Amino acid sequence: MQMDNELLALFPLTAAAPGGQIHIAGQRLADLAGEWGTPLYVYDAATVRRQIETLQQALAASYPGETEITYAAKAYFSLGFARKLAEMGTGVDVVSLGEMNVARKAGFTPGSIHLHGNNKSAAELAAALDATVHAIVVDSLDELAFLEDLATRAGRKARIWLRITPGVTADTHTYRQTGHAATKFGLPIHNGQAAEAIRRARRSAWLTLTGLHTHIGSQISQTAPYAEAIHRMYALARQVDFCPIEFSPGGGWFVRYTPDDPIIPISDWTDTIGAAVQQECRQSGWPLPKVIVEPGRWVAAQAGVALYRVGACKPAGDGATWVAVDGGLADNLRPALYQAKYAAVLAERADEPATENVHIVGKYCESGDKLIEGVYLPPAKRGDLLAIPVAGAYQLSMASNYNLGGRPAALWLEKERVEMLQPREEVIETRWWVGD
Repeated sequence: MQMDNELLALFPLTAAAPGGQIHIAGQRLADLAGEWGTPLYVYDAATVRRQIETLQQALAASYPGETEITYAAKAYFSLGFARKLAEMGTGVDVVSLGEMNVARKAGFTPGSIHLHGNNKSAAELAAALDATVHAIVVDSLDELAFLEDLATRAGRKARIWLRITPGVTADTHTYRQTGHAATKFGLPIHNGQAAEAIRRARRSAWLTLTGLHTHIGSQISQTAPYAEAIHRMYALARQVDFCPIEFSPGGGWFVRYTPDDPIIPISDWTDTIGAAVQQECRQSGWPLPKVIVEPGRWVAAQAGVALYRVGACKPAGDGATWVAVDGGLADNLRPALYQAKYAAVLAERADEPATENVHIVGKYCESGDKLIEGVYLPPAKRGDLLAIPVAGAYQLSMASNYNLGGRPAALWLEKERVEMLQPREEVIETRWWVGD
């Protein structure tokens, strides 16, 4: 018997399951877990490269102008992972001084860095000015004035974009919607703030406005909201007679997490973006801007697999079985925060019939610490190795030390080579928690 092909397709590009033993990049997951311990996250190098190359090809086919891929660091960022991306030639979208410093240390050039965020500190803005990053993405009229004052006192011009809130509601979880009129992000079009920001920026002697940006949300599977956002932003630009030389529709395109999720090609997204920008430029009589996209999840998610060791197993009140693992919401907050759905496989028994309905839960002292409710597995027992695919984004980046547990290690898997992306965290050695 073989592992189900639908399940295997969720795993990284190099995944295989000979004899029911899951391998990635030629490495048996059970061997990696034995050597490095669990919970453990592994990232497949070939999958990250494939995702970037696929998106580059789709952009080139969809848009005749210049394009750039800028990775959204919030999806997952460590010094090791950042170095890999810098070597691949992507840009990077950062939202904090920490992410900016890691990007610089990893080898990203200042011209490939964009600083985002709805409440940037003076230290973050000053660091961006000092480093001459490609763009500071201004989020409000307040921030515009604040940055202009900092730039004036520093005697250094700031290259900026404006984050525009187009008033578009995407069909995704409420917490992942960022383009509607009530969001905390950006300069709304509907009340005149976006137009006023463009006027003020263009009048400033210390601000150089080159582009417009929006981000309408994440895990979006429909193209129409992107087209509508682009049309509204260009209508705004025509209203104030501002021709952007750079334009970013953000990121947020859909990623499959379970076999029930639809397969939607990235070309659907790039075709929509490319057609909408070209249509607006023809209508305005303007040259095509450079289009910068900001994928995070789409680059990293499928490349990552989370590995856990099964502990206690006991009957649940609804007739299923509780299967507890040695991780949980401290390394994957998404099920508790977004009700995110996942698949799971026993990494050393992937070819056995999945006959038992189980709820996979974590070890943390919260009733909401449930990784997967209602998934079929072979009868699980203490010591089994559980693999959850599509674990590369918004898991380690949101990890915590809840119950004073340490964050997991993460590995980079090349064929016949393993590199550490981040070490396992030992909280007992963190002095400010335990004292001298």
